[in-house]
Amino acid sequence: MLRRRRRVAVTIGLPIFLGFVVTAFTLPAVYEANALIQIQRPQIPESMVRTTVSAYAEEMLASVTQQVLTTSNVIGIIERFNLYPEKRGPMAMDDLAAVFKENAIVVPSVASAASPYGRNTEVTYAFTVGFRSDDPQIAADVANELAKLHTEANNAMRAERAAKTSAFLNVEAEKVQKQIAEVESKIAALAGGSGGALAQNPMIAAQRFEQMDRELAQIDQSLRSARERRDLIETELSQTPRYRATLSTGQAMVGGTDRLAAAQQELVALQAKYSPEHPDVVRLKREIATLSSGSSDNSALAMELRAALRASEQELATARQAYSEDHPDVARLTRTVDTLRQQLADAERRSTASAGSLPPADNPVFMSLTTRLRSADQEIADLSNRRAQIYSRIGRFMSSPDVEAQYNSLMQEREVLKEEHGQLREKLSQASLAQAVEAEQEGQVLIMIDPARAPTFPVEPNRAMLIFLGAILGLFGAFGSASLADATDVRVRGTRDLEALLGMTPMAAIPYIDGAGEAKRRTGTHLVIALAVTAVCVALLITLLSR
Repeated sequence: MLRRRRRVAVTIGLPIFLGFVVTAFTLPAVYEANALIQIQRPQIPESMVRTTVSAYAEEMLASVTQQVLTTSNVIGIIERFNLYPEKRGPMAMDDLAAVFKENAIVVPSVASAASPYGRNTEVTYAFTVGFRSDDPQIAADVANELAKLHTEANNAMRAERAAKTSAFLNVEAEKVQKQIAEVESKIAALAGGSGGALAQNPMIAAQRFEQMDRELAQIDQSLRSARERRDLIETELSQTPRYRATLSTGQAMVGGTDRLAAAQQELVALQAKYSPEHPDVVRLKREIATLSSGSSDNSALAMELRAALRASEQELATARQAYSEDHPDVARLTRTVDTLRQQLADAERRSTASAGSLPPADNPVFMSLTTRLRSADQEIADLSNRRAQIYSRIGRFMSSPDVEAQYNSLMQEREVLKEEHGQLREKLSQASLAQAVEAEQEGQVLIMIDPARAPTFPVEPNRAMLIFLGAILGLFGAFGSASLADATDVRVRGTRDLEALLGMTPMAAIPYIDGAGEAKRRTGTHLVIALAVTAVCVALLITLLSR
């Protein structure tokens, strides 16, 4: 079929192929230049100075690219590098800016990395900025300009965000400071409206109120310390003999008040274990009665019983939190507390009745502890008097419970505002450090590590692909046209056509005999085809080598 229809195949297929070849070599060349920009992490550790510009690299890249490729910036680049001179007449500058944006290239470089949570995530560590133009040098110059604008825009954007954060925190701190001043004015007005000497100067009233609050806090702290010290001295005093130990048969003996205190403690322990009729309990009660009838220091005994009662009451409270009222430990501690309360009441009554009948103590340690106890009691009394005086002074400016409630509410509000103001000032200090870091370009910056160079070969058009596509389409066109011509031709051209037409097999077939002229024409046709194929192969080889 191809031999018969070769003229039709060549007539259709060859122009298609030659058209693609001509198109491939006549299309204007487009060159692409690229610059590589690295995203450098902050130089100062975040644990020392925390940045206030928190954004992912993808978000940062998108924001920077939007700022760089604004219409005003693009028009400035077009005029600076004299781009698209042949299009400036028929096209508006906004349309040229759209063409420029289509030729600009920004591609991120992504790598896979392990996150702190153990999952693999993609991290943008760099990106490529490029530009396409029919002039390789212009492509390189514009690509470098875009890369420089990206680095400058990133620095400016981060510095601006850090400055805005600092300004916002400063404004908020000033607002809270104004609120504190308003609350203090309300406190001063409350003090001034309550009468008294401070009514003429409300600001002084507010300062006095604040001073009295500080004094009350200090006095309360001193009172707690003094009472703890007095309890410690009482406990130590209850364990110290009033008199020096006397010797009998070479052994140390305890007499008088000390023996009475020891017997009281033994009785408490025995009553927690035995009934009142137990011999040991009866014996100790008899001994205590004998000692109590004599000359003894009931005040020291009362002091010791008071300390023991406090300890037992604490144990009972702890036991009641853990057990019910029917638990043996709760019942035992309840009996102990009741017994100690009864003994304490008896000791205090005897101490009052027999005051002044005891001989003076001669134990130096006991005497020193007694002096320290009197000093602690005197300190507690003085602090209590000062506390009462301050409350009396506050009461002169607060004529009703409503005024006091308003005052307490305002004071609480002021303390909350002061705490909030302190937090804002701390955040403002951190934001100022972060702003200094961004201003010195010590934060996350963009560095052009590989500038664009003028490309040698174009990226468009793809001549080899166009020639190959032309060859394929030419072959399809040739085969298609030959098949179509053969299918529509009704002439008889062989024994098969004759047999199909007559329904009989021919007896013999005489082949076509070429003349001398026909052989020459066939040789010339073959030569033209060979030259065309050779030219195509040479064109393909040149195109491949040029890339």
